[in-house]
Amino acid sequence: MGQPRLNLSKVRCLLADRDVFTRGLIAQMLRGFGMGTIQMASNGEQLRELVTKECPDVCLIEAALPDIEASELIAWIRKQPEPLRFVPIIVLSGYTQLRLVTAARDAGANLVIRKPASAQMLFDRLAWVANSRRPFIENDNFLGPDRRFRKGPPAKAKSRRKTDVTGEPA
Repeated sequence: MGQPRLNLSKVRCLLADRDVFTRGLIAQMLRGFGMGTIQMASNGEQLRELVTKECPDVCLIEAALPDIEASELIAWIRKQPEPLRFVPIIVLSGYTQLRLVTAARDAGANLVIRKPASAQMLFDRLAWVANSRRPFIENDNFLGPDRRFRKGPPAKAKSRRKTDVTGEPA
């Protein structure tokens, strides 16, 4: 099976990272993938300004920007009007402690990637986000892509949803 093919020439990406070297390195990877437009921010204030001016097709956000946590930015993005609220968001973090990953996921991130990320890993995650059809969940406590990656009922648990694979509600 060959490498997945993606035409990213018309994709607008917003990249936010505090470190100029990391921003440059990731931007170079994205250009290598054929990404159309790459806008960059070094903090949350710049990201908010850019994201409201032009709705990106995908956001890559560092987990801890100098002035705000990614989870707060993600929650803010998810509260914006359509289509911005549905933009795929990938969080980049040098620290993959469970607390940070959970906070990003619970805020509505699509994925969390550990830095330093290889070009292959970044491409694979972009391809996965582009090709996945995860439903978007909206309720009082959460707005974002379905957090469940596995299909089927939870391990060693009775099905509680009508949509679980077994089809038998509890």
